[in-house]
Amino acid sequence: MLWGKIILFIVAMFVLMFIFNKVMAKLLKVDKRSLFSTSHVNGLHKKIGGILSVTFLVVFIIFNMRQFESPKLANSPWYFLGILMIYFVLDELVRAFMEWKYATNRKDYIYTLSEMLFMVIVIFGVVQTNFLGLID
Repeated sequence: MLWGKIILFIVAMFVLMFIFNKVMAKLLKVDKRSLFSTSHVNGLHKKIGGILSVTFLVVFIIFNMRQFESPKLANSPWYFLGILMIYFVLDELVRAFMEWKYATNRKDYIYTLSEMLFMVIVIFGVVQTNFLGLID
């Protein structure tokens, strides 16, 4: 029964993200992106994104090794999620800056920032409520 709830929860989250993205794209009159878009604004954005990804991978490996030294810390739901959230926010901030600086549609960066803020709020709320009560 737990797996059914988890699948329903994941589907609901995707629907919520889809609706938010569709509404924001329409309000701001920007091109719609897929939910997990990896397109880059230009070559500089691609290089910075690559550096950020490699840095994240190294930090993630180091934090994963620290887990064995401090199992109490590793049991916290914010341990790995915190690292992922920092990467996500930095990646989206870089995207927003590049869109602000180089994109043809000047409202693209507002769309990116609103999407980032929405995702951070949703993820924070879901974790704080133990996945909306699905996990005891």
